[in-house]
Amino acid sequence: MQPNSDGKYIVKVIDFKSVFLPSPADVLQLLGLPNNFVKLIPSLEDRYDQPLRVSRSSRAEMSKKGVARPTIKKLLNWFEFLPIPIKRFLSVPHVLKTRRAMNVGSNAGLWNALSYGYRISAQDDEFTLLLDFIDARAKVDYQMVKSIKSEIRKGVIKENDLNAIWLAQVDIWIEYSGVPADQLVFYSLYAASENTQFSRSEKENSAILKAFFHLFFDFYFSAIAHYELGLSLYYMRCGAKEIGEPHRSFFSSVINGYNDNGRACFSSMLSELRTILAKNELGSSWRSLAAYIDIDESGECAETLNDKQYKQLKDWRNGKNMPSANKLRKFVSNYMNALGGNDVDSVLIYLRIARGIDELVVRLCEQVKDESVVSIIAEVLAEYPKYFERYKQNLV
Repeated sequence: MQPNSDGKYIVKVIDFKSVFLPSPADVLQLLGLPNNFVKLIPSLEDRYDQPLRVSRSSRAEMSKKGVARPTIKKLLNWFEFLPIPIKRFLSVPHVLKTRRAMNVGSNAGLWNALSYGYRISAQDDEFTLLLDFIDARAKVDYQMVKSIKSEIRKGVIKENDLNAIWLAQVDIWIEYSGVPADQLVFYSLYAASENTQFSRSEKENSAILKAFFHLFFDFYFSAIAHYELGLSLYYMRCGAKEIGEPHRSFFSSVINGYNDNGRACFSSMLSELRTILAKNELGSSWRSLAAYIDIDESGECAETLNDKQYKQLKDWRNGKNMPSANKLRKFVSNYMNALGGNDVDSVLIYLRIARGIDELVVRLCEQVKDESVVSIIAEVLAEYPKYFERYKQNLV
């Protein structure tokens, strides 16, 4: 790390815009997790009970204006007290691999660092298959971006030629994505006609949006499917599920209920939790599910506790007054205790994924001012179960 012209050190947030391989910062933000190093510090302090003696203001400046060398020295010294194999993480081959990808503008560098860091620090868990997917995708993205940038430098491809850039990567999408072939063909036709002067019909515009949304959600669908399959395999390894028992997708049920739950994955996820309650004879109403929400009863209020809980749940279903990470964990803990289970983390991850998909939908709707967007997105989301089945077959 080198200081800037003011002699300050900045912990930069790297975020290369990419559809094929979104940045870790963007994905972690969607999941409601710390999406840069500065935000991660409090979690490390809590987990390892090792406070970093750096003021709040200095922490805030780490990723903005920068901090002086003494602060960076405190940070490095703090790392030495954490039970993290930092020397392995900073090994020369790994650092060079990360830097090469970052130098060409690929998010593969940061994904490699995240995946490698997690693997050398964690025990066997449900993320193994997901990390395998991330590693493979990152390798392909690095080679693809490197090749395209090289062609641009040589003058073979013009930097603003959308069609040429697309043609340089379409074979990658064909081989390494789950995007339907007809959607890739249609997007290719769109890219080829981008520089021509003619107007498109409403039907053509909708078809173009649909093709792009297929590309846009491909990484997320693939990652979710690998997480689900990894979770199923992990359950088998630890004896929570019979070896040979079919792999089933819980998130496919969430997607299938998308339209019936206000076109919101988080609401559909809550609906699935309510269904599980009913199957266990713990009530089938929304009030039954709401009963597991912790409510602060300080102050005077005419509402009953259950009314407050129900109102809170109704807000969550409508995307309002969404719960903090702590409140959501407490809700899931109460819920799982009632079911006699202890797998709180996987339920939380599903809820985070659902919320992340909803956030992506909001972003797309804000970017594309078209009334047909919502229905087109719903149609594309309905493709997720096919992703799960495709990757499930790859395990055979």
